[in-house]
Amino acid sequence: MKQKKNNVVLFPNLKERYLDKGMALLEEKKFHAALDMFAEAKKLKEDKAEIHLGMAICLMELGELSEAKDICKKMLQEDIGHYFTVLQIYLTILIQLREYQEVQSTIEAVLEENHLPAESAEHFYKLLEFSRRMNQNSEELLVEEEEQESNEEIYVEDLLQDPQKQMGYVHSLRDRNINKHINTLRLLLEGEEVHPTIKSMILHVMIEHELEKEVTVVKFGEAMNVVPAELKDPADVPFAKKVLNYLDDTLGSENPTLFEAVKEVWIRHLYVMYPFLPQPEDVKLWAAALHVVGYSLHGISIEDEEIEQIYAKSALSLQEACEKIYKIEEISYFQI
Repeated sequence: MKQKKNNVVLFPNLKERYLDKGMALLEEKKFHAALDMFAEAKKLKEDKAEIHLGMAICLMELGELSEAKDICKKMLQEDIGHYFTVLQIYLTILIQLREYQEVQSTIEAVLEENHLPAESAEHFYKLLEFSRRMNQNSEELLVEEEEQESNEEIYVEDLLQDPQKQMGYVHSLRDRNINKHINTLRLLLEGEEVHPTIKSMILHVMIEHELEKEVTVVKFGEAMNVVPAELKDPADVPFAKKVLNYLDDTLGSENPTLFEAVKEVWIRHLYVMYPFLPQPEDVKLWAAALHVVGYSLHGISIEDEEIEQIYAKSALSLQEACEKIYKIEEISYFQI
């Protein structure tokens, strides 16, 4: 007599249910719950790209960067999902991990294959240059800074003219007493020739050290007095959150993956401007501008009338906001 096979009968479309629920939870920013749903779908031998990418995004948002990196790397190696969407998220994770050598080698490999989309070429070339600079002579810069401390005036004058040395100097302060360097840091924050991204880096070091001394920051022709210990992370500022929440209700509900990519553009924009906020502080305007920029960067067209209908913003004001985003994006990976 034949033995009955002990087969398990699954509910119809169970894999799709887990996936759909995971995507819905991801849109609601319930990353732990979304990750559980994607994991359940994966257990059922479901191998859709959305599951892998969804897990990577959840892990990135939860701070599990190494695991998120491994998923994206596997997706790239096995050609799972839209290659350049995955690549952008992968590079974002690497930058957060400060693995600049991996950023450089990854982009160089893509360039060798000559498959870079025309609309993304400039962005990737700038990111490549940025990663190369971050990899150059970091140890030498630290030694040089130590040797020149005895001659502060000469060193500061030289420092103000050399962005590469400025970056090395700022990175060297993370585990040191920055109170001894406050005068130099003030000069860098107030210097009109110093790149705004370097000034943001300085502020973040000051925040990490809970510096309670007031400093002046000069950016884009404006000055602001701040106490670093009282500053919030740019992504945690209420206005910045409101823009993302509004954009999530529009673009996020339509294309969650593109929303995550545009979210990175917004956070990068805020970081370069920090501690200043985009003006005017109009939530709908900046959400609309990010929507347009996101479409443009990914080669998707959208009619002005459609954007105006969604956000109730004039084409002129929207164009000005988009130009500001493009301008900041252009300098976000600055040339040295």
